[in-house]
Amino acid sequence: MEIGIHEAVFEVFPDFTRGVVVGRNIDNKSKIRELEEELRLLEERTRTDQALEKYKEHPNLSSWMKAFRAFDINPNSCPPSIVNLVKRIRKGATIPYINTVVSLINRTSLKYLVPCGGDDLDSVSGNLILCYAEGNETYRPLGKPDDLENPKPGEIIYKDSSDGNVLCRAWCWRNSDTTKITEDTAFVALNVDGLPPVTAEMTRDMTEDLAGKLEAFCKAEVEVHILDARNPSFTLR
Repeated sequence: MEIGIHEAVFEVFPDFTRGVVVGRNIDNKSKIRELEEELRLLEERTRTDQALEKYKEHPNLSSWMKAFRAFDINPNSCPPSIVNLVKRIRKGATIPYINTVVSLINRTSLKYLVPCGGDDLDSVSGNLILCYAEGNETYRPLGKPDDLENPKPGEIIYKDSSDGNVLCRAWCWRNSDTTKITEDTAFVALNVDGLPPVTAEMTRDMTEDLAGKLEAFCKAEVEVHILDARNPSFTLR
């Protein structure tokens, strides 16, 4: 399996960096008290941080709002995942501990204020590619597996090359039900996305941090890959 980013994405976003953590043989059934406590602390920080009072203007978040507009997606109606997460918490929501891997994704997003997502690789049959949609790809929304949608032509999507199944719409807006991470998931790829002012070095550090937590909390065998314009893909070992 190859995981990569189409060159056309880098033509518009040359400084984009994606860190990928691949985790094998993970144990996702146990609830980790230390992780849940950290999540609650990060939620409280998000609620009280003055820099997030006008969260859409925070540099880390505004860069994603701008990026969405660049491929004709309204970031107010289809917000980047990190923007939506911060918005929910600022309005008083508590993020549920769905399972440890999902909680690690939320923890990484809140700690560093970047989009972070992931997929169950046992539900993938081809290569994974971040690319521009043609519009004939298929998407099943998270929590609505019987619904079928098509992305907009020109929308940045993350898809399975073998069948056109969309794993995530609008870059980092909404994940698919097809590759959702459950407590039975054992093989994952987790993505940490960085746009300026987040640098490639910062993205690598965040990704290494996530990999370490996945290894410690889920007993995973992990590998880390950094994708950018010079290294747009890798093949799973």
